[in-house]
Amino acid sequence: MKLSSLLCWITALCFAGSIHAQYNEKYRPQFHFSASKGWVGDPDGLVKYKGLYHLFWWGHAVSRDLVHWQELPYPMKGGDGSFHYFSGSVVVDKKNTAGFGDSSMVAIYTRHTTDDIPEGQALSYSIDNGQTFQYYDKNPVLDIGSNSFRDPQVFWYKPSNKWMMIVTMPHKHQVSFYESHDLKQWTHLSDFGPMGASESDWEVPDFFQLPVDGNNDIKKWVLTIGQGPNRMQYFLGDFDGKKFTPDSQTVAFNRPQSQPLWIDYGSDYYAARTWRNEDDSSDNRTIMLAWLGNWSYARDIPSKWGKGFESVPREVSLKTYPEGIRMVQTPISELQMLRGEEETIKSIATNTIQTINFQPAKNTYELDVILDVDKAKDAGLHLLQGEGRQLTIGYNKINRALYIDRTHCTDFTSDSSFNKNFQVVMSAPLTLQDGKLALHILVDASSVEVFANSGKVSISTVTFPSELQTGISLFSKGGTAKLLTSKAWMLQSIWTK
Repeated sequence: MKLSSLLCWITALCFAGSIHAQYNEKYRPQFHFSASKGWVGDPDGLVKYKGLYHLFWWGHAVSRDLVHWQELPYPMKGGDGSFHYFSGSVVVDKKNTAGFGDSSMVAIYTRHTTDDIPEGQALSYSIDNGQTFQYYDKNPVLDIGSNSFRDPQVFWYKPSNKWMMIVTMPHKHQVSFYESHDLKQWTHLSDFGPMGASESDWEVPDFFQLPVDGNNDIKKWVLTIGQGPNRMQYFLGDFDGKKFTPDSQTVAFNRPQSQPLWIDYGSDYYAARTWRNEDDSSDNRTIMLAWLGNWSYARDIPSKWGKGFESVPREVSLKTYPEGIRMVQTPISELQMLRGEEETIKSIATNTIQTINFQPAKNTYELDVILDVDKAKDAGLHLLQGEGRQLTIGYNKINRALYIDRTHCTDFTSDSSFNKNFQVVMSAPLTLQDGKLALHILVDASSVEVFANSGKVSISTVTFPSELQTGISLFSKGGTAKLLTSKAWMLQSIWTK
């Protein structure tokens, strides 16, 4: 690293360290990434390079372990100020195909001016390992004259030795595939869609390959697409270098009478993207990050430190179930470094409500619980209890659905328009396993992420409770439910190191 680069890096770390004292504000996430100020939305440019995981929004943060983050200065330079940097991606140009320099980092994003002016895809390049990106003076590099054309995800496709871009045409509920030799000249290959959910704009696509049941000889391409204002759907199929073809199960499941395949069933999981590993390492995981937000109220959330934060990173995989192949998600194992001493949750049973023996002092904890709910019509856990409020995670046996009820969760009640959109019940279809429900739950100061039955279903939600809402209890209606012996951990703040 050059001296100038080293000085920039030290300055950035000092800047990041100086803001840690601010991370104790009300509602401030303690183990989810949030910025020191301003807006945080779609995660962009997720790339691992030279041992660093990069996260852009188009602010910039880096991590060596995907747990502890250092926020860096604003990286985008040279634009004339007439446009906004919309969502996109970052690649490492190891072959110098674009001519910006060996192993330059190139950001590809949507250049958005107003809703009446066409959106184009533009480049900025970095020759200092992502600290700053210079605007390319011949932008845009792809412009089809449409004001509904955005969110490019670009990657190197080895079989044809070319760059691939997948980009949405939101109003048409389609994605387009393009190829390029140099990141500057792009050729249209094919389109996909509409299929599945198409009630609102398609946005923020991603495209990657995963083995099925861990078998590298059997792989599926996964196409993920944002369905505004808060959902991510996915399709499974094949890709021949030109065209994505959904498999027969995906086609059958996405008939009009069926529900789309959602990545997450909560009200706050959007713009999910995966990290591209540009380092030669043995880590072959596919790790996904999303914005914990919802466009219905994202601008109105009651935070004073900024707006928005990201999910925990999740490892994603494909697993075969009786109903077909499904995406499975689990929190990355690195998060376990935040655990305090393991605490045992004692087994209890109730047909009403009973407090459990784990009562955290604050809402930064992890639960790994098993509930026997086969004898009850409706049962689960009340979290964030206090001051007459709570968040409910339950299972309704009649509907065969896991649900989260946050209709009376937040202590922020002064904004009627916010609360109208915020007070919802969200649910996911789920079958019990021998009458039991396994829940892995991550609770932070203003969010709850639930992974059910080993990650087959996830539900994520922002919460915004008061600091005094820390109680937990087991509840049951229409029969007896049991909380079997389970585990809990308090979680350290990522900003304390």
